[in-house]
Amino acid sequence: MESRFRNNIIPCPDWAAIRGHFDQLPKPARGCDDGGEIWRRGWIFRGHKQEGYLLEPSIERAYPTTDWDEAEYKALQEFQSKAGLHMEAARLPKPGDKLGWLAVMQHYGAPTRLLDFTYSPYVALHFALRNRKDGESAFAEVWGLDAAALRVQAEKTSGEADKAVRKHPGLLAPRGGRVSFAPEDVNTALQQTQEDDKYWDMSIRRALNPCGARREHFNRRGFVAEALPTKHNPRLASQQGVFLFNGASKRTFEESLELMMQNSKSEWYKRFRVPDAALREIERELFQLNVHDLSLFPDTEGLAGVVRQRLRLHW
Repeated sequence: MESRFRNNIIPCPDWAAIRGHFDQLPKPARGCDDGGEIWRRGWIFRGHKQEGYLLEPSIERAYPTTDWDEAEYKALQEFQSKAGLHMEAARLPKPGDKLGWLAVMQHYGAPTRLLDFTYSPYVALHFALRNRKDGESAFAEVWGLDAAALRVQAEKTSGEADKAVRKHPGLLAPRGGRVSFAPEDVNTALQQTQEDDKYWDMSIRRALNPCGARREHFNRRGFVAEALPTKHNPRLASQQGVFLFNGASKRTFEESLELMMQNSKSEWYKRFRVPDAALREIERELFQLNVHDLSLFPDTEGLAGVVRQRLRLHW
């Protein structure tokens, strides 16, 4: 199946080309303008070993139906009921922390709606090359998404869903509303940032477990958002990782993303394609930048991986 996103494909024939394209992307930044409005910029990235791979979470690959949310619910119940037998209690999320539990499941390979991205294009490039066989496909690929543009559309869609919930008070509306300070209290950038972050955290929690009216709105309009659990594991931290998740239970990830972003005015995604012939050179360059298995997997698996890389690249 071909991806819905067939434009903005950027050929990168060698290391110099890909460095040049990556360096042109805006660096992550966040602040408040003179009017007190918060602004953001920055991109997130994902590596694919083949150019034909979809943006597809593991739950969709495991259960290619529109009922992936029911499958995820059952998987979450099963995992939560037995995780305490195999993990220390201090490493487990709180019972109601759905994002935290999904992140742990994702870490250990259980199917979830989470899709792994990173704030570093070079980390994504490493994953596009990692354990890839020579000649596996004509190209490897790095996807780049404008995280700020994504956030703008997600906030807009979430706000519209809030209105839909208020119009249908009988449809299990969650408690609480937008966290807000009194107007006279919002007089510092810090307070504005705190208000914005609290509202976004609440929006994420609602999107992960939407009520009836919110669920219907997301299924019509699409909803994909960026999220991070409150507890990081060493791999997530080392890889500068972040998750995207789909809030539209009757849509695939790509369908939901396309719907939500259809009115975005920016060029919000790019697909950087690297030919098979250039991959060994690029892997050596990444190794020189300290982007390799052991730096990204700070454990025994990473050690074994870096030994394989050294054998292949240097010995």
